Amino acid sequence: MTITSTPATGERRAIRQALADWGAEGRLAAASVARPWARTEPVAADWRRWLDHGLLALGTVLLCAGVIVFFAFNWQDLHKFAKFAVLAAAISLLAGFALFRPPADMGGRAALGGAQVLAGVLLAVIGQTYQTGADAWQLFALWTMLAVPWALAARAAPHWWLVIVIGNVALLRYFSVRLGVGGMFELLFDARHARTTTLLLLGAVMLQLALWAWLCARAAALGFRGQTGARILAALACFHAGFAGLSALFDNHPDLSVFGLAAVALLALGWWFRQRAFDIVVLSLASLTGIVLVVAAVGRLLLEGKADFGAFLLLGLITVGMAAGAAAWLMRAYRAQTVELS
Repeated sequence: MTITSTPATGERRAIRQALADWGAEGRLAAASVARPWARTEPVAADWRRWLDHGLLALGTVLLCAGVIVFFAFNWQDLHKFAKFAVLAAAISLLAGFALFRPPADMGGRAALGGAQVLAGVLLAVIGQTYQTGADAWQLFALWTMLAVPWALAARAAPHWWLVIVIGNVALLRYFSVRLGVGGMFELLFDARHARTTTLLLLGAVMLQLALWAWLCARAAALGFRGQTGARILAALACFHAGFAGLSALFDNHPDLSVFGLAAVALLALGWWFRQRAFDIVVLSLASLTGIVLVVAAVGRLLLEGKADFGAFLLLGLITVGMAAGAAAWLMRAYRAQTVELS
């Protein structure tokens, strides 16, 4: 096994796990493990780089928050053209700063991220200044389209994360309007068409996951890389699948077809992130959602028309057993993947 001087984070994790397993099995002497183990730990340069990136991201967030608070506090005192001018100047300064930085410079990418956010603020200011009666989903949809060129210019994964989040907020708000729901909270908690909407959102997120996987394989140079984007989409898919399954179970007339679709979506997530693009975080989320749905289904059957103490005890045992089984399966999958990587 070859160990480089500065292995990547995933490689360090795999090497650490392999060394720990081999040491526990007695296949390596303590003296032979000590030096390779030390080289898998983060060094001072890694911590400095992490701190630089963290402070740069925090500074960008605070800058955008400061612009938003400035407008909220001085809204009545600013002329409408002054509002547009301030935002246009801020976006131009950020874009100009990024233009004169090297292609992969973190400062330039942070500036492009700030411009991404302020483009949405500009749309919001225009919407508040000229009241056209347009719904909020149009704001988020236009913001998503405006965020794409900035993400293409930055060629960094975090900019695409913002596109994913804004785009899915636009979808959520769009369905809440088109299906006759008053608002997003009503859509999630008390809506006549919540089940249909959730299934549509689940299908949209699954398509986005497939598109993200394809882009990661074909267009990594544009910033489609890393695991966070897939994790965001997978978390949304688990949420929608869980909500659809629970709403189908606890309706007056349980809809087994909707519950089955939610289960199929979770199984598809589990298969993909176990066999094709291993990710222990997504597998954990899918396992948790599956446990919730199974326990809810068994509880619906056991507690139909009565509340027996033995039924609650059985539900507790089922929950503990499924959690233990899922933890054991996740550990085996993680160790198997670690061995393959090492």
